[in-house]
Amino acid sequence: MSIGFIQLGQCGNQIGHSLFDFMLQETQMSSPGAQALLNEIFFFERKNKLIAKSLLIDMEPKVVDRCLKADYYDKTFSLTKQEGSGNNWAYGFNNHGPANKNAILQIMDTLLEECGYLECLFLISSLAGGTGSGLGSYILELMSDRYPEIEFFNICVMPHLTGEVILQSLNTILTIGSIYQHSEGIILLQNDEAQALCNNLLNLKSPSLNDINQVMSTNLASFFWPCLTNQVYSTFHNNLQYVQELLNITNNQYKLLQLNQIPQLPQQSKAFQNDTWSALEKRIQQMVMTGTKEYNINWHKKGQQPFKQLMLARGIDVKKHQFNWNTVQDEHQFNKNEKSITVLHNSSNIIESLNQISDRSNQMIQERAYIYQYEKFGVKISDFQESMGIVEGIINDYEQLIQ
Repeated sequence: MSIGFIQLGQCGNQIGHSLFDFMLQETQMSSPGAQALLNEIFFFERKNKLIAKSLLIDMEPKVVDRCLKADYYDKTFSLTKQEGSGNNWAYGFNNHGPANKNAILQIMDTLLEECGYLECLFLISSLAGGTGSGLGSYILELMSDRYPEIEFFNICVMPHLTGEVILQSLNTILTIGSIYQHSEGIILLQNDEAQALCNNLLNLKSPSLNDINQVMSTNLASFFWPCLTNQVYSTFHNNLQYVQELLNITNNQYKLLQLNQIPQLPQQSKAFQNDTWSALEKRIQQMVMTGTKEYNINWHKKGQQPFKQLMLARGIDVKKHQFNWNTVQDEHQFNKNEKSITVLHNSSNIIESLNQISDRSNQMIQERAYIYQYEKFGVKISDFQESMGIVEGIINDYEQLIQ
């Protein structure tokens, strides 16, 4: 098993860096088997030094330069320029993409030579910026054609729905319209949810960007952390087959995945955790079925069963509990939690967020608001209409799942 990442733009590089940091810190509290698996899957060794299987790409150097201070990154696998994308999808896709095509393929080929092979690649980016969304869409299209033997997935951060950048809705529509055609599955992370979790569960009333990124990267790590089949660690067998598990819960029609992980607690509260497996399972299933979070679970709503889901349960006595959903079990106490559950699910409750973005974009397109900024770089009104058609088709497909 060998998994790589492409960290794109400021958002993708910050979350990727936080994810690798967390997983390496987690190894300090894990078994030798888990450490060996983690190293084998996400790193390669050069001169007794671990190097992350990750490309770092941004059209501005600042964030990548900070990432490269970590021992596990190698500058050989980075690409930066001195000009950003101006929060414009078209500039990232049509300008930075073709201008950097050869350099991107070169660092990718170099990574493959060092790793031997990659089973899959996860592209981490924002849906709403310029480099992560525009250049990221270009890179996914480029690489899925160039490396057909690799399965490509996306990890995308949705913008705050209240708005950070005026063009974010238009960028998001263009990104989804593009990557949905080339990605096997898209794990969506939401800024608003991560911030609310900081406010309501982690006692962070004014969370920093780093706090929010830490929440998202920890949730991602709860999926990527290897699962040992039993207590005999000498076999080093991972019971979590990432690619197959993801392909089992996606298809060409339904590709949008959401991630829930509980419990979410401040570190100082974990010593007092007394959840049973039954209680945790009941909570997270209600969260998934109602589209709510641990801080606002709706117990009065029956909810909708997800289209498909993967559940991971980690902690003490996990193998003694009979779970209702198909569950991968591991005895590692993840993130110092005595018991924890993660669910990666493909559910219709993503519709609300998509509708808000679609409605806002549709209004801007009809009014031709800011469209000229895209036309300067080769994106026409017909391109927006095509992307809107794809997004509306996705919404319609997920609406068909509601019983």
